[in-house]
Amino acid sequence: MSLLTGVILCSSSCIKELNPKDILNDLQKSKTFKGPEVGVGQGFARSFITLSHNGVPQELGIVFTDEALSGLPAVNKPYVLELHKEALDATPFTHVALGWSANGHPLPGSSIGPHFDVRFFMLTLAERLAIPAPPAPPFFILPPNGYMPADYFSDAPIPQLGMHWTDKSFDNPVKHEMILGSYNGMFAFISPIVLLTELQARQSHSIPFSQPQLFAKHGYYPTRYKIYADEKQRHYVTLSAFVWR
Repeated sequence: MSLLTGVILCSSSCIKELNPKDILNDLQKSKTFKGPEVGVGQGFARSFITLSHNGVPQELGIVFTDEALSGLPAVNKPYVLELHKEALDATPFTHVALGWSANGHPLPGSSIGPHFDVRFFMLTLAERLAIPAPPAPPFFILPPNGYMPADYFSDAPIPQLGMHWTDKSFDNPVKHEMILGSYNGMFAFISPIVLLTELQARQSHSIPFSQPQLFAKHGYYPTRYKIYADEKQRHYVTLSAFVWR
């Protein structure tokens, strides 16, 4: 057998036959991109985004290691979780302002115990940190009608965060809830809040939340928030069910 014949025979026999189902599965696979780790409690937290094969966001959130839910400080503590570049490109969000509330606080007609505030911000980090203490006038420049959900109302102005908005149907006591935020006339953040004990108990929730009628910028915006844990003892607080606006 000549060398050329051998090459031809090997070329025809060594090439794997392409299966159309395999090609379709590869195209349909989603990809997850992770932000850097940040120390929380005795573990860490980080952001992540999962995108479909064509770049549509499927889930944006943060994940805690199990150790992050232990050894938390006895006082409130803020953390900044950077987003992966893919999350910056695919969504209107710029970073996550994670807040540990050591003692909880009152809410309109209710209260919440020790919890995490997971604020997905649409302001840049520099813009957010420049927000002064109330009663600075920009707190009270509210978005025009239609740019916040009709069943939410402005409630609490907080420095370096903005005006917090709550809905009118709290459980008592609150175990988890969706808080929204604004500053200087703009929709500023989306913030699931969740009790520490809910995370520790590995509770699972997938909950739709109220939507504005209007959006200042085109993009993919979430319509649900999720709280859950996986088999590796990791705990998730995420946004999902993204819709183009």
